[in-house]
Amino acid sequence: MSEILKKIKYFFGHPIVRYYTRHPVILAKNRTIVFFLWLKKIFKQDVNFDDNVHSDIPIDIVIAAVDKDYDVLVHVIDSIRLNIKHPVGDIIVISPNSESIIKLCEEKKCTFVDENTVLPITKKDIDYSANGVDRSGWLFQQFLKWSGDKYAKNEYFLIADADTIFCRPQVFINKNKVLLPVNNQLCHIPYFDAYKKLIGNKIKPLINFTSHHSLFQKSKLRSVKQKIEKQCKNQWHDAIINNIDKREGSSISVDYETYGQFVYSNYPNDFILEHWFNLSLNRKQLNNLPELMDMHKADYKSISFHSYK
Repeated sequence: MSEILKKIKYFFGHPIVRYYTRHPVILAKNRTIVFFLWLKKIFKQDVNFDDNVHSDIPIDIVIAAVDKDYDVLVHVIDSIRLNIKHPVGDIIVISPNSESIIKLCEEKKCTFVDENTVLPITKKDIDYSANGVDRSGWLFQQFLKWSGDKYAKNEYFLIADADTIFCRPQVFINKNKVLLPVNNQLCHIPYFDAYKKLIGNKIKPLINFTSHHSLFQKSKLRSVKQKIEKQCKNQWHDAIINNIDKREGSSISVDYETYGQFVYSNYPNDFILEHWFNLSLNRKQLNNLPELMDMHKADYKSISFHSYK
């Protein structure tokens, strides 16, 4: 089979394509939501395109990182200090016992947490490989993010990816409501299958909350953990491990998707949806970061430098 035919077969066999082909109404609703969130920027209704935006509500920051993130993490921390317009309390970096990251935390006045001290399990306790690729670390870092409530002192804490830089001023609470960032890409269907197993409710893939950062509230995070434990009759992290679909390389997103879907379904009046306006670039472009931030800050809120790009 030629490479082109293989790609065509993969495309039409992909669960996202299969789902939205069978459900054109849901596809139309998804695209409509994204379009209207995009329009908020055009009509100056997106508060995070106001350079003078600010909030008096204090938040902490939680970042899960590994050594390969070091080059970006330096700039992530700087961008938080510069562009997050809340009173920022602790910046908590959870990582392996890395000499370079520990030193960085000392220099940047961040709190370092050894990832092996966070939970009763560690990465080695997660048996998750798909198509020959080890995904245990990918899932474990989600557990670390969800454990941020153990270390954050404020009721609200921002979970931020270690490869995503905030390129313009922004807040995550406005008019006493939390701003939930929405990804403009189609929803990843396996995440919704996992949600039904963990929470017990089937939800339609209308909104994609996988957004590289999100503001969490301790009380609501406790609620979703308790719901999972009640539904699965196990500790939340064990319940997630027990519901891994090993046929799928990205089968569960608890850090952003599960939390976002749960809180928006159960507390809709506490949130405002907001387009994420994220730009993904090659990590090699970090050398031109000041120019890139200046070039893109009028159109994007964050820039991600993924190691897999």
